[in-house]
Amino acid sequence: MYLKIKSLFNSNNSVAYLMVTIFLISLVTRFLLLDSRAIHHDESLHAYYSWAYANGNGFTHNPLMHGPLLFHLNALLFFIFGDSDYILRIVPAIFGCILTFAPILFIKLIGKRAAIFSSLIILFSPLILYYSRFARNDIIIATITLLLVYSLFSYIYSSKKNNYLYIFSIFLSLGFCIKETHYLTVFFIGIFSLAFSRLNFLINSKNKIINERFSDIFILVFALTIPLASPIIGIIGNLFNLNMIPGASESTRIGYPSDNLSLLISYVSIFITFLISFSVGIYWFKKQWIVLFSAFWVIFIVFFSSLGSNPDGIFTGIWQSLSYWLAQQDVARGSQPWYYFFLVIINYEFLLIFISITSILFLRKKIRIFEIFLIVWFLYNMLFYGIASEKMPWLAVNIILPLFIYSGITLSEISKNITKINNKDYLKYLSLISVFIFSCILFFNSTSLNTLIISFISVWFLILIAFISFKDLKINKSKIINCGKVAFSLILLTLAIFTLKTSIDSSFYNPDVPDEIIVYTQTSPSVHNLVQEIENYKLSNNEVFIAIDTSGGYQWPWAWYLRDSDVKYFDSTNEDTINEKDFYKYDYLILNSRNFLKFNSKVTNSDLYINIEQVPFRMWFPENYRFTSLQEFTDYVWDFNNINYLIRHVGFKDFIGEIGTVDMTIIRKK
Repeated sequence: MYLKIKSLFNSNNSVAYLMVTIFLISLVTRFLLLDSRAIHHDESLHAYYSWAYANGNGFTHNPLMHGPLLFHLNALLFFIFGDSDYILRIVPAIFGCILTFAPILFIKLIGKRAAIFSSLIILFSPLILYYSRFARNDIIIATITLLLVYSLFSYIYSSKKNNYLYIFSIFLSLGFCIKETHYLTVFFIGIFSLAFSRLNFLINSKNKIINERFSDIFILVFALTIPLASPIIGIIGNLFNLNMIPGASESTRIGYPSDNLSLLISYVSIFITFLISFSVGIYWFKKQWIVLFSAFWVIFIVFFSSLGSNPDGIFTGIWQSLSYWLAQQDVARGSQPWYYFFLVIINYEFLLIFISITSILFLRKKIRIFEIFLIVWFLYNMLFYGIASEKMPWLAVNIILPLFIYSGITLSEISKNITKINNKDYLKYLSLISVFIFSCILFFNSTSLNTLIISFISVWFLILIAFISFKDLKINKSKIINCGKVAFSLILLTLAIFTLKTSIDSSFYNPDVPDEIIVYTQTSPSVHNLVQEIENYKLSNNEVFIAIDTSGGYQWPWAWYLRDSDVKYFDSTNEDTINEKDFYKYDYLILNSRNFLKFNSKVTNSDLYINIEQVPFRMWFPENYRFTSLQEFTDYVWDFNNINYLIRHVGFKDFIGEIGTVDMTIIRKK
């Protein structure tokens, strides 16, 4: 991998300098104003426990917050540079830059031009940019997944196959240390490898070497990961009244065996799967298996055991990582409709979808195994993420990942065809198409009879000029095709401009106001502003005393924001915790506004407090995209005003609706 990048720069070509430029732009877009957005609920969880880990308080794996790698990286940065909102988001920003640069590794497989186009699409992708500035695991797992795919196909096509198997094992292990969506990716890689392996008797391929190497990949994936699939045995155990995978209503530790017998059977299941793993691995890979096995499990054990300080994390990593999310399927967090990911992707990645659909329908004639892999991978993602009960906007990053490379390949081929058109002819076609588009815009935007007549005359006057200018234009099949290519390039350019605008709007223009679907549920900017106010008060008075109502999940993100302040947490729905507090001694009381009346007599009759203020605590995008029936959907679509609004919302981020909020009441001491 290193030698491939080094050889590219040593070749002293324009591609290397272009890739450097793309990488520098990615640095700016990922790191600029990184701490301006309020800390999201999920970010605060990652932040707080990373901070505690950096301060020597250890870390315990909890599948609710996904894998342990992010916490280790955050803790390392906090330990070196100190803890802040900016440092918190550096890890995803770094991986966002790596992801932008990653297509360079595929140059031998897809070509230089395709690699550049893929990098450009990733660079300006609204979803990738937004989650590269978001302290979650999603952009990290996307990067590791792409590197995993690189090592897979490098092994398939390279002569130095053994080295890439080791790299594949490392990335395979790292993925499980990041996020549980890796299970879906690994399952797909296993099934795809089996389909193209010599173990599949339905395929009679002439390329025996390719089949043999896909067989190696399938066996490696099976042998290394079968212990991580042992919770599937727990599903069977639950059918026999064993509580091996308890749900939220049955145990405080979701997915963790709740009794000694269930725990014993789970340990035995893991032991048996390890025996199968080692037996299959030794049989197929011989001595090489020891290194492959070690590369995978050393990484896994180091991170899940928190560098050896939490041995129980090895078991929770093997068992609970999968069992927790199996148990959570009934919960269906987010409760989004089946078409939710279609909405998210079309809202932001319309350029990507346009390129891919156009390619599949019209342009791509010869498709290689790698491209089949990318197409089937995307369709697989849409199916399985659609079936999964939890649907959140950040999961769209995993779904569209294969399309970034596939669209780069497509654009490479399209650009080769377009550049064959004579420059003079290209300008003629472009002018004619532009006149037509301008005429349509002028005509359909007329709001009165006078302007309609004027626009009608103007339209035909412009068309007349165009045809006079092109009187020597002879219509034939090749010219029609060329005209279509120019029209395609114009649409492509238009979509690219709107994609760039969408990226800037989503990530830099009020990124913590949920007036678009990507923001989902977000901590209000009022929280961010209040934290700054409290910090200034603390600087002026040397100390600050704060009481925070935790009812309704109000503890987060305060636990992160006020980690260095004297804070007392209480539950306003619990009379005991209210009575035992002397609320008059606090400089700030922050309450769940729904429970403010409990404090009304204590606060409003006191001369100690002033400036009682109610502001949003959390905000969310209105879910007015839900339809209860097909008839309701068709009625909505057939209303031109609705379609016009959707187009303006996607293209210009126009927003009509009421943002949902849950409020906090801030009570300040005189």
